[in-house]
Amino acid sequence: MTFEDIFEPIEVISYFKEGKLRPLRFRWNGRVYKIKQLNGHWISHQGYSKEHHYSIISDSSDYFELLFNSADFDWQVARVCLGG
Repeated sequence: MTFEDIFEPIEVISYFKEGKLRPLRFRWNGRVYKIKQLNGHWISHQGYSKEHHYSIISDSSDYFELLFNSADFDWQVARVCLGG
């Protein structure tokens, strides 16, 4: 499995529950992807901001790493492996 670095902005529908942020679906390249499975979540630090990384499998069986920046509230597709 080979991942490709993308780092493109995306629109995400997510929710907060018990102090945790969870993405539900996102729009990338004009297509909406529903998140079928959350594989992992980790945090990295960039200066004073936190970047939340989410490893997910979409409803199309593609693997993505989504990135949420807590300083500017922007989402990105960080990495992708299409075709699972």
